[in-house]
Amino acid sequence: MQIPILNDSLFISNLVKQIDKDYYIIYDTKKQKYQLHNSAQVGGSYCLTCPYKELDARFLEYAQKTRRENQETIFKEIEKQNELLKKENNI
Repeated sequence: MQIPILNDSLFISNLVKQIDKDYYIIYDTKKQKYQLHNSAQVGGSYCLTCPYKELDARFLEYAQKTRRENQETIFKEIEKQNELLKKENNI
């Protein structure tokens, strides 16, 4: 079952709307995870699963960092990390 999170003690459900007005949070009881959704997204609302057990400022930072507008930076970080791993493993 998926439960919409409309209110929480740290106001994360309200603050996430400052990142994108169409964002909303649900709690998936089966997976016991929080998920971020976007009601304006074409093809489905799912955006990401919270990597933390609690809803807190880390979730907001993660949501901000993983926005589509930041994809170029994210890809560069991944490439940089892959290069470091290659050097460490002498590939």
